[in-house]
Amino acid sequence: MNIVADLHTHTSVSHHAYSTIVEMCKGAKKAGHIALGTTDHGPALQDGAHQWHFQSLEMFIPRILEGVYVLRGAEANILQPDGRLDIPDHVLDTLDYVVASIHNETFLERDPDRITEIMLKVLENPRIDILGHLGAPIFKFDYETLISKCNEYDKVVEVNNNSFYARKGSKENCLEIAKLCKKYDVPISVNSDAHFCLGVGKIDRAKGIIEASDFPEELIINASPENLQKYFMRKKGLDILGEIEKAKESGEFNALD
Repeated sequence: MNIVADLHTHTSVSHHAYSTIVEMCKGAKKAGHIALGTTDHGPALQDGAHQWHFQSLEMFIPRILEGVYVLRGAEANILQPDGRLDIPDHVLDTLDYVVASIHNETFLERDPDRITEIMLKVLENPRIDILGHLGAPIFKFDYETLISKCNEYDKVVEVNNNSFYARKGSKENCLEIAKLCKKYDVPISVNSDAHFCLGVGKIDRAKGIIEASDFPEELIINASPENLQKYFMRKKGLDILGEIEKAKESGEFNALD
């Protein structure tokens, strides 16, 4: 299983990442991807981007850059006590998609029952598209209760390759989550969570989870051009493949080197 678009990546706008958007797009092109999702951290993290960064993406970042289609997103922080996000709704509305994640710097709850309650509130937010890296052991909760309701609220679940490095002990939880998504026909997104251009598309360990759970490719939104096009056309009316073809025909692939 391969992916055609990495939908969880960070640029140097998030200060603990180390590549510009141009460099990340070059990394995506080198990985053979047709698109790149840029999802810098929200402002609740100490080095997260200001809300102006996100609302300016559509103004300044071209759709086609370095030969790949740019999907403008954010990784918003899920906050206590009610699962609200750290980016205002009017800013989220300007984006192509939103990944919502828990980070230990901004989320102190550790009780599984309480985390389950908060995550169920997160499901109700129509501006959230992808639930990011759910498998962190310190935030263990009732996965089945949440995942069984994901389709009701049109949510995608992420399998995050970086979890196996940054969130030790995630492998068993991620496998359980993948199996539950398969059980309930919940779509997933397999991403690198790259913080440097050479990491774009690196899904070695996440791929192992997909294989171990025998997860169906048709439920992976970034596993093929057709899956990607279908998802974003339905969600946001984005004709990714059509725009790529137009750019090829016009010669406007926005290569900057």
